[in-house]
Amino acid sequence: MQKSQTLQFIIASFIGFAFMLGGLSWVSFEQIAQNTEYTQLVEHTQSVLWVSEELISSMKDVETGQRGYIITGKKSHLIHYTEGKAKVFSRLDTLKILVADNPVQLRSLAKIEEMVHEKIKYVDYNIETIKNNRPLEINKFEQGRKAMDNLRIWISTFQNNEKSILETRVRSKIHGQSLLPIYQIMLAVASFTLLLISFYLVYTELKNRFKFQKALENKIEELNRSNTELEQFAYVASHDLQEPLRKIRAFCDKLQVKQKMFLNDDGKETLDKISTSAARMQVLIDDLLNFSRLVNHKTHSLTSVNLNQIIDNVLSDFSEIITQKKATFSIAKLPELKAYNFQMNQLFMNLISNSLKYTKEGVNPHTIIEYSTVQGNTIPQLSSVHEERFFHKISIQDNGIGFEGEYSEKIFVIFQRLHNRNTYQGTGVGLAICRRVMTNHNGFVFADSNPYEGATFSVYFPITA
Repeated sequence: MQKSQTLQFIIASFIGFAFMLGGLSWVSFEQIAQNTEYTQLVEHTQSVLWVSEELISSMKDVETGQRGYIITGKKSHLIHYTEGKAKVFSRLDTLKILVADNPVQLRSLAKIEEMVHEKIKYVDYNIETIKNNRPLEINKFEQGRKAMDNLRIWISTFQNNEKSILETRVRSKIHGQSLLPIYQIMLAVASFTLLLISFYLVYTELKNRFKFQKALENKIEELNRSNTELEQFAYVASHDLQEPLRKIRAFCDKLQVKQKMFLNDDGKETLDKISTSAARMQVLIDDLLNFSRLVNHKTHSLTSVNLNQIIDNVLSDFSEIITQKKATFSIAKLPELKAYNFQMNQLFMNLISNSLKYTKEGVNPHTIIEYSTVQGNTIPQLSSVHEERFFHKISIQDNGIGFEGEYSEKIFVIFQRLHNRNTYQGTGVGLAICRRVMTNHNGFVFADSNPYEGATFSVYFPITA
């Protein structure tokens, strides 16, 4: 099985177990909630039965109070009657609330209430008869007894209905309680299985990462050795090239001074080409030396650099060409940074050199240098890793010939040129130096342009807390 297929299988298995775990957790939760509901319903039904027993007990107190008063004539027996009567109606109100959601029981309760009122009506009549010293009416007493018997029958029916409901709810509760351990065991097994899978995946990933880290460390060590050798080679080669190049230029100068008059036109042209090529080679070697110094930048130390002073120095170096091209500058106040002084000079020298080099014919060059602080999430070219960081942003905007937007990255590659060297001088190293400088400072440089609309180079230095 290929690596991608194995990864897909692992992810699919993990998702499947996660869904199963979620499903079992939900079912267990529902079962617990259902069991809790069944328990509450059982307690509710038991409350209904208890209150109904209290109701019939209170009716017995009413009847007992009536009989005691009829037999003895003592008003103390009426206390049982009065208290029992109050309790009866209180119990009826409680039962109405308890069975409010059961239409069948509500109808039975209505009949019970009717029987209660009928029984109490006869009890009240008999008590009033004794109070007024009248003889008891046997038929009224007998009707009261029948009303009490009917009340017992209806209460018995009411309780039987509740007991039937109770049995159903108890069975449901027991059934739910018997399922809950099964769900819990399944949940525990699924959780343990998912834990084992997670442990295996994490262990495997860490093992692979350690292997990868070791291999990466070896590669980095090899790369560092290779870079060191390349740096030494570039530096030594550049220095070794200087001597023969100086001799070539010296012999060219000697020929131009002493022998040029004896050469024909073709010889003069060849001599001029040799001299021009040697001069271009000198510039290229100097740029390579500068670039190699930037690669080995850690031999220098960070210092506090005033960027306004750097800009002033660069403009002073370019004073002749600025005067010649009638170039103007608008420069904002720039910050002081912890940086490599020499590299800052290289950075702004190359950026300002570009604004003076790639100008439109008949248009005086004008360069705007602006400064602001921005957050990483406002810079589209940056990855999300830097979105919370803050940066010093310095933009150099010119009104020159610009370039196609598709070349905004290519121009930072060493020896990459967008124009013929006969049209615009340069070696294709300047902007590569700018990119290297920003890399050495953990910063970034980006270009934005359209043809004949000028170019804007933005450099971002991280703000350290």
